[in-house]
Order: sequence, then C-alpha cells, then structure tokens
Amino acid sequence: MIVLALLFSLLGFATLALAMDRHHQAVHRTRPAKRRKRLMQLGGSAALTLSLIASIQAWGPAYGSIGWLGVLSAGAAPVLLVLTYAPHRLAIRRKP
Repeated sequence: MIVLALLFSLLGFATLALAMDRHHQAVHRTRPAKRRKRLMQLGGSAALTLSLIASIQAWGPAYGSIGWLGVLSAGAAPVLLVLTYAPHRLAIRRKP
C-alpha cells in the first residue's frame, strides 16, 4: 500500500504540473486546451486523494495522515527535478 500511495502521489503531481501552461508547453509543444487543463487538474487532485487513502490504509488514520506528508514529498521531488533540469527529455517529438 505504501508503494501504491507513492505512485499515486507521483502521478498526481505529474498531472498537476502538466496542467500548467509552462510545463505542458515544454512537453507537448502546445498550450493545453481549457477542458484538458481542467481534466488534468481534477485527475491530479483525485490521484493525491487516492494517495491519502492508500496511506491511511497502510498506517491507520493517525500515522497515515502524517506518513502521507512524507509520501507527498517523495512523490513531488522527482517531478520537480525532471521538470526543472530536464524537461527536454520529456518532450514529445512530432513527425514533420
């Protein structure tokens, strides 16, 4: 369950980051449509909520909410590092 919480956290932060114009443009070379942006925001929030649920399932309500903060930090760090230092590696190459 802890690994699942971490994966949901990573997915949530990556989705929320791609909902931002700057990061979406760095990866997809276009700005996101308003509908797509809103769907990514909702999906990222849902993934973070699922991460909280998985943390509570793994550690119980008291320690789960505290452990979730650590899981959030561990999930946000790779997203932050990749989007800061190597966004070109995520860029989707389109055929001319």
